[in-house]
Amino acid sequence: MAQGRISLSGKAGGRYDFISSKEMPAARPSGMTETIVSGLMPELADQWLMESIERRRALIQQVTDLHRNRIARFVDQLFDEESDECDTMVDAMIAECGDPQKVVERLFDPAARVIGDNWCADECDFVKVTIAMSRIQRLFRRLTSEHPPVAAPDMTRCALLTPAPGEQHMFGLCVVEDAFRRSGWEVDCCDCDEAAKMFRLVASNSYRIIGVSVSADRHLPDLVSIVRKLRSKSRNKSVVLMAGGSLVMQNPQGAVNAGFDLLAVDASSAVALAEAVVTSKTIANERLAAE
Repeated sequence: MAQGRISLSGKAGGRYDFISSKEMPAARPSGMTETIVSGLMPELADQWLMESIERRRALIQQVTDLHRNRIARFVDQLFDEESDECDTMVDAMIAECGDPQKVVERLFDPAARVIGDNWCADECDFVKVTIAMSRIQRLFRRLTSEHPPVAAPDMTRCALLTPAPGEQHMFGLCVVEDAFRRSGWEVDCCDCDEAAKMFRLVASNSYRIIGVSVSADRHLPDLVSIVRKLRSKSRNKSVVLMAGGSLVMQNPQGAVNAGFDLLAVDASSAVALAEAVVTSKTIANERLAAE
């Protein structure tokens, strides 16, 4: 889930797919109210989607000149394999905000957008992109190991997070995984090219949520069959499928048409939606028991 909004979209067919800051949909896809939540909470669907998109826009627009300069310097240091300044900048940011997820929002996410814009404009090559994104992932893993989640996992709230078959990167999914763990979820996570493991896990575990990270439209032809197979193989026959990653921002209707129940634009919205699903089902079960 996709990545939690760090993996960006851009060149079709490229190994990395970047979402530039311009690729924000202006309105919800048709039929979204009924489809996005599969009847779980349709009255909230439109409001959630538009608020999530507007929040993403606001985060981009509120960047000050000082912050832009800091992001630009951070990107320069990411590209420089000999420099350790990016580590120093990350340490300063975590000291300022105290939360790895906030570091993603304030530093990693905007830096990835800059890298994506540069890639789309042919201002950096594949090697530089690979180096920069690999360093961001390493920095994030260091932060999460130094600042682990405090909340104990709740075994009744379990999720599987996986890249769609054919995906080539994992950073955004790592961000989403960390966000779920910090909210007390038990999380399993597949790596790239682990489709067999993905289907084996869904068959043997009663996941409440299965989150799939999808980066680009080129994966759409395979998604319908993947979604169908996830549902048929799932031990929990009422499992809720969530799509995240670049595709949700580029083509939410495509994700809906593939059969996903939920669309998450970033890590925080993924957790909020998952919590709403659990809450709504708990209330529904309590009502049935009362009757």
